[in-house]
Order: sequence, then C-alpha cells, then structure tokens
Amino acid sequence: MVPIPSILFENISFAFENEQIVTDFSFEATAGQHTLLQGESGSGKSTLLKLLLGFYKPQKGSISINGEKFNAQKLRKETAWLPQDLKLGSGTVEEVISKPFEFAANTSSPKEKQNYIAILKELGLSSDILQKEFRDLSTGQRQRVGLALCHLLDKPLLLLDEPTSALDKASKQKAASLLLTNNRTVISTSHDPFWVKKADNIIALS
Repeated sequence: MVPIPSILFENISFAFENEQIVTDFSFEATAGQHTLLQGESGSGKSTLLKLLLGFYKPQKGSISINGEKFNAQKLRKETAWLPQDLKLGSGTVEEVISKPFEFAANTSSPKEKQNYIAILKELGLSSDILQKEFRDLSTGQRQRVGLALCHLLDKPLLLLDEPTSALDKASKQKAASLLLTNNRTVISTSHDPFWVKKADNIIALS
C-alpha cells in the first residue's frame, strides 16, 4: 500500500523568464490533511503545484516526501492533478475518463462504467453525460468531470488548482465530501471562501 504523503518544501526559489515567482519559500503539507495555498494572482500558487509535479525545477531549495528525497516521476504515479485549464482530450466523457486507466500506474483503480455513473451522480451529473462530447460541456460540467476522475484514480495525493471556481454551492459541498478525506493528502489553491473553510491548514503567499 502506498503511504499517504507528507510533503516539505524548504527554502524554494523559482524564476521564470527572468521574473522571480517564489523566493526562499517553505511550507509543509501534512499527511492526510487539506493544505490550501492562498494568495493573489501571480503569487506562485500554481507554480508550487507544478514544481511538485516536476514540470519545473527550483533554482534553490529542496522538496522531500515523507522525509525522503523528492522523485517527481515516482510522485506523479501517486498523484491526481486538476489544473485550472482542464484538457482531457477529444471524445466523449466516457472515453476521456477511461483513457487514464489504460496506463499501468492506474490499472488497479476502479474503471467500470457503473463506477463512473455513481461518482458523477455524487457530483450532480446524470449518466447521460457519459455520451456527450467532453469539449461541448460547460466549464462547470468539465470541472465536475475532472473532480470525478481525480476521485476515481484513488491516489494518495490530490493537487487541485481552483477546483470549485465554476461550481454552484451544492456541487461544492458534494466535491468537498467526496475528495477531502483523511486517507489522502490534498494540496489546493482557491479564492473561494467555501473551499478555504474546508482547509486544515492555510499557507499564505505574498
């Protein structure tokens, strides 16, 4: 069984195209808790998530997982990631949800149609959405499909970038109930007061 990760950023600095994004920044995401990164646009919230995924490398500082040296490739296999700009490819909703389960890292996760239907229903979506083209969905529908997929992947780490920005109050509550459990570590960014209240720890970026 993969352990629930505790993640430590120590004195991280990162610049992009000569613009300093994060400077000497440290924080810890405790295993089994929801840590929320909060700050103005451009403060580095999304960048920190991308550093954790290995999309970027810090110019200074270190990241450790459960006290061990950071390995981005290994951590990606243990992570479900919901970016702000959700792109799951072309095809029907059923096809784009099914695609990740073709990879070896995800084959042990539930992938039968009835599981999709049950989770989508939890998020307020009917089963007929599975046959709709993903690209034709509204922003809120795409966001809920992405959240459903994050849950279905059943990973010990969730990285969620503004996960409730296009959701109504009822959908936000359903998403929180589904995703924020103590058997996974969640790191998210959000300006949404509802989601902020659901955090165990809030990390402020200036």
